[in-house]
Formats: sequence, C-alpha cells, structure tokens
Amino acid sequence: MHKELEKYLSYLLPELQKTGIAIDEQVELPYGVQLKVSRNNYKSILNIYYSPKKGISTVTTGNNNPLKKLLGDLCRFQEDLQLELPPMHTWNAWIGSDECGKGDYFGPLVVCAFAFKRGRENEFKNIGVMDSKKLNNEEINRIAKYLYKNHANCIYCIVIKPEKYNELIAKFKAQKKNLNDLLAWLHSTAIIALQKKHPESEGVLVDQFSMSHKTKYALQEKKFSLPCIERTGAEIDPAVASASIIARYQFLEAFNAMRKFYQLNFPQSANSSVINYAQEFIKKYGEKRLGEVAKLHFKTTNQINNLPE
Repeated sequence: MHKELEKYLSYLLPELQKTGIAIDEQVELPYGVQLKVSRNNYKSILNIYYSPKKGISTVTTGNNNPLKKLLGDLCRFQEDLQLELPPMHTWNAWIGSDECGKGDYFGPLVVCAFAFKRGRENEFKNIGVMDSKKLNNEEINRIAKYLYKNHANCIYCIVIKPEKYNELIAKFKAQKKNLNDLLAWLHSTAIIALQKKHPESEGVLVDQFSMSHKTKYALQEKKFSLPCIERTGAEIDPAVASASIIARYQFLEAFNAMRKFYQLNFPQSANSSVINYAQEFIKKYGEKRLGEVAKLHFKTTNQINNLPE
C-alpha cells in the first residue's frame, strides 16, 4: 500500500471509530483500498484511491443512506484532515527540503531546500503552495515563478543531470552505498548552504525517503548542529511544500530542455513506455550516449539491453 494511503488511513480510521462506524472488511485495490463499513442497520463501501497527480480521492456507495452521507462528510481530502493534526515542529524559522526525479528514468534528479519563517503561512496559502504532486504543471510554473521573484534568497536548488547522476551513483555504489545515500548527501549539501544564508533557522524538516534517517546522519557527519526531522507527508509543511514545488519546476525545466535538444518527446516515470523512447534514442544517437538522458542504474536499462535487435 502506498505510504500516502497509509497516512490517510491513520487519520481517517480513528474518525470513523469516533462516530460508531465499524470496519467489517478491508481489501487492497489497484491504486487504493476498499473499506466495507456498517453503522446501526446501514452498510456502505468506501473506496480510497491515490495517484501522484490527484492525490487522495474517495468514492462511497450505499444508495444515499445516512451512512453514505456521513462517510462523505468524514472523507475530506488529505490536506483537510491534516489541518487538525498537531504541527510537526514549533520552530519560528526553519528549512524544508524535498526532491524530484528519483523515480524517473529520463531526466535529472533535483533536490531543493527552502527557508521559511512563521507569519508567512497566509501568503503562501493564498498563492496555492501545497504538495507539488497535487498541482498541475501550469500551477507549478506560476507558483515557482512567484517564489523566485519574491523569495529567491530562501531557495537553494541542486539539479543533477543524468550524465553527472550516473557518475555520482557509480561512485556511491563503489563505496557500497545506494540512491538513498546520494539523496542524503544532496539534501545535506543544500540544507547547509541555505542555512549559511539563514542563520536564524532553528531546525530542518525533510520529506522522508528512508527509514534510516540518512539525511539526519549526513548532516551530523558534516557537524551540522540544528535538529533534523524526517517525516512522511512532510509536504503539508509550507517550507517542504515550497521546496517540492521548486524541485518539480526545475525538473520540468530541465526535462523540457532535454526534449527540445534531442528532439524526442521523452516520457516521465519509469514504466514500460520509456523502453520505446530509449530504443529510439539509441538508434538516433547511439547506445553510448544513453547516459546523457537516462539514469542507467534503473532496471529499465537491462530490459532495453536484453531486447532483440
């Protein structure tokens, strides 16, 4: 089950129990989970889905009985439920960090840190700052440009293009390290550089990508003294949300430039559709140049190499 679904359920299930709704059965679905529930003499089915583009969405059945209406009232989107949660920290000034592109075969890896001060929440809410996965490309472009125009000194972004990425991941693998170690190194580098510009920062919040808290330890190894919190769902925090938007914006800018330069409409993600484009690239530019556009350590590379000529 996707971590966003798990997080949503952790907020929703206690709310269902408070209202006397019993969960009779829970079944995993493609891209979601189904809850068969009952209350008094009524029964209903609640389907909860997650997609990177739309986030959490819910569908209820029950022939318009009172239970269906109650479920609809309870099942607000994830960010609405999270408004009632206690804050992840109590800092007045802090740095949030997030990344984009680690799951995409084509294109760069981007890490961004963003410095934030309490009191700016309404400004950022009004311009639409939220988890970048819930925004379309037009919204990402608009918000990122606003942030660069009005808060450029709060941003530190690292864009690792595929050729450099392949070089770095090879070095990390030679040290028996993996992608999460590379991410931790990049996050810590961005955070430390930004903190020098914002010494008033009291702590760091990172959208968690590793259960081993590798960013925290990478910062400690570099003698960084501020506390570091790594949490799943950290994009509800305005600093992390802003970092996620800038990272996504820079990823899209680099991705579109790559498409234009090579005259190929590379797809995003790492699903089977990338294989055809990789083959097309190889026919046009040669296999040795695939590393200019792709992250070669992905299993996709083996699938491409194993295809018949």
